[in-house]
Amino acid sequence: MIGKRIVRWLPLERIGFYLSILCAIHCLSLPIFLFFAPYIVSTFAFNEVVEWSLVISSFLMATILLYKDFKKHRQFQPLLLLGAAVFSKFVEILLGTRSINWVFGLLLGIFVALAYWYNYKHKSTCRCKVA
Repeated sequence: MIGKRIVRWLPLERIGFYLSILCAIHCLSLPIFLFFAPYIVSTFAFNEVVEWSLVISSFLMATILLYKDFKKHRQFQPLLLLGAAVFSKFVEILLGTRSINWVFGLLLGIFVALAYWYNYKHKSTCRCKVA
C-alpha cells in the first residue's frame, strides 16, 4: 500500500530523466567553472565519485526502465539511444584525455534524456494492452 503511493509520487521515469539531465548539466558546467573559478575543480561537485555515481545510477535506472518498457511496447529507439550513451562513455574511457571529458559526459546525459523522452512519448500514445 505505501509502496504504491511512493511510486505515484516519484515515478521512476521522471527520476531517471532528471538524473540524466543533471548529468548533462554537470558535464556542461565543468568547463565553465574551470574557466571562471579554477579553485572549484577540487570541490565536491567535480570529483570522480560524484561523476561515477551519476553515470552508474543513470545507466542502471535507464536500463531497467527502458528494457521493461521495451518488453511491453517493442519500441527499439530508446534502447538505441541508451546504447549510444554507453558507447560515448566507453569512448571517453578509451581516449582518457581529461580536457574533453565534458563533451562525452554531455553526450551521455543528452542520449539518456532523449531515450527517456522517446520512451515517454511512445508510452503516452500507445494503445497496446499493458499488463
